[in-house]
Amino acid sequence: MIGETRESPGGGPMSVAEIERELGKLRANEDGTLALRSSVLNLIVVTDEASAPEVTRSVSNLAGRHPARAIVLISDPEGEWNVDAQLSAFCNVRGGGGAQVCAEQVTIHAEGPPANHLESMAGPLLIPDLPVFLWYPGAFSPHSPEFAAMADLADRVIVDSAAREHRDASLREMAELVGREGAPAVGDLQWVGLSPWRSLLADAFAARERAGELEKIASVEVLYAPGGECRVLLLVGWLASSLGWTPKGMARDGDRRRIGFDGPSGDVEVFLSPDSPDARLRRVRLRSADYSFQISRHREHREVKTTVMRGEDLVAERTVHLGHFDLGVLVGEELQFRGRDEVYEAALRSAVEILDL
Repeated sequence: MIGETRESPGGGPMSVAEIERELGKLRANEDGTLALRSSVLNLIVVTDEASAPEVTRSVSNLAGRHPARAIVLISDPEGEWNVDAQLSAFCNVRGGGGAQVCAEQVTIHAEGPPANHLESMAGPLLIPDLPVFLWYPGAFSPHSPEFAAMADLADRVIVDSAAREHRDASLREMAELVGREGAPAVGDLQWVGLSPWRSLLADAFAARERAGELEKIASVEVLYAPGGECRVLLLVGWLASSLGWTPKGMARDGDRRRIGFDGPSGDVEVFLSPDSPDARLRRVRLRSADYSFQISRHREHREVKTTVMRGEDLVAERTVHLGHFDLGVLVGEELQFRGRDEVYEAALRSAVEILDL
């Protein structure tokens, strides 16, 4: 597949009709034929000027794998009145017939009063009958002034719960949002980043002789870097909601936390230590009376190793290459969902229960 990015020379304020006409010109080939539009979804992105270059690159990189009509809204409510539209298309050849197909991107700088009415710009540009994803790459609150109107356009909202400085408040607000009647589904990039860890933890207990050990887990130790609290709390929330643990108390020693749970087989203690010098999530260790299950990684190596010990004996070992989970990869994973993620929502509710101890 050979890709080509085409950009419109136009700019400044443009009507919806003008934008559609210019996008049609971008899909025109040199021989006069019109390339097909390949969009399978609408993607609305709300960001600011500082984050716009990285976000725009990520959206462009998504076009080949997740063709969309992307509407990138760069918002500055404090600026002077201004609306500027820039248009581009990513076109490539697919199939044996050599047909060109194009994904489209509309980037709108909205400053001053127009930044308070982003829904009026995004709504008319959506392609009908396609799912709508609304992505907030930066700090996000569902209480923000424009969110209610934007949420009415969306089937799914993608956020990063760790983007805010006050991460406990971020998780609480996410839980409030998923509990609202009629709210769109919610996806969290911190949860996406946990996917390989959850998979490897499940695999560690897959052997028939170890399947029953999940119910006997008595302690969990998690080592992570400062700033990784949301991901870690979602991981512990997932364990608690999946294994039937009920939080009953928490003690702090500086930034370290010890959380007590009532489990099906008795007490469970979870120790959270923000002492990793590098990786956001460095090590997870679960212990039962007979076994120790550990998953650990180092960022430079891009690998995760799983070990299962019975007493002093190594009974299983596995190493998996994780690769690089950049912003585009994480968002691309979220674009594959079309409904509510009930496992995430249960983990989020459990995480908030822990925060409320």
